[in-house]
Amino acid sequence: MYHSSEDMLTNLQLVDATFENAAIGIAHVGLDGSWLRVNKRLLETLGYEHDELLGLTFQDITHPDDLKSDLDQLKALIAGKILYYQMEKRYIRKDGELIWGNLTVGLQRDINGEPDFCISLVEDISKRKADEEHLKTLINELNHRVKNTLATVQAVAHMSFRKDEPIADARGDFTGRLQALSSAHDILTDEKWTGANFREVVQRALRPFDLERARRVTLKGDRVRLGARQALTLAMAINELTTNAIKYGALSNDAGTVSLHWTKVRRDGDTFLQFEWAEQGGPACIAPERSGFGSTLLTRILPGDFQGETKLDYRETGLNYTLLAPLEGAGDQ
Repeated sequence: MYHSSEDMLTNLQLVDATFENAAIGIAHVGLDGSWLRVNKRLLETLGYEHDELLGLTFQDITHPDDLKSDLDQLKALIAGKILYYQMEKRYIRKDGELIWGNLTVGLQRDINGEPDFCISLVEDISKRKADEEHLKTLINELNHRVKNTLATVQAVAHMSFRKDEPIADARGDFTGRLQALSSAHDILTDEKWTGANFREVVQRALRPFDLERARRVTLKGDRVRLGARQALTLAMAINELTTNAIKYGALSNDAGTVSLHWTKVRRDGDTFLQFEWAEQGGPACIAPERSGFGSTLLTRILPGDFQGETKLDYRETGLNYTLLAPLEGAGDQ
């Protein structure tokens, strides 16, 4: 069936409109890499004016690390070894910004079957590549956190289940420590692991004991932001102090109380976090004969994570525990 000249003209206009208005970049590219024809979307993607881009080759705006693969595949295409090729590559925009493109290249031959020019489709995938990189970072962070958490649990288990302690007592201590760790994890997850507020960490760690409602424990402090590691350690420390107070200290009777106070103090031009756990109204406090997990956590692990100093004071009026740490070590304000 023959088509009229009018039909052919309409078809050519339709092809031109498709080329110019496509949602991805389209170009006719010479066998030497020169741009022969480009559409509006490609110009927008690369940031060039029409005549500027036609004065360049694709080699001029390809990232050096991606150029060899592109040229090797172009050579195979022209030689007839492949029908087309596709690759993800980086382009250098006019303003110097690197963008990612998904490139698909086919070959147009002349009436004699000889290679004439390439037809290239370029889709901007910069956002997708950024999302992939972000996901990769998140996975790496997750792996790191899982390993750290497992190491912490292993250490807690090792020090909780000692040969000289009844298994029932050890199981209870271990469960409480895991609950404290879990409460801090919940806060950090809500905060996307960017940190946590000091007060919230303390309140979550105290929640299983239901002491605030009974007015056995009072909290007072400034707004202080903690890093993720500090939040985890603080939650476990509060659990240890509370458990010890219930077993042996101010919370082992009906009259004792505990005061938790933290504030920002200035010393020699620097800002510090000062935290105090003070027990009142309990039995006389006596230092333990041997050091267990709680003592290790309070005197070694917590000051290390906060880059500060701690003191355990066994007073007749009750246990007093203090921490002094630079706010840079304790987290952002």
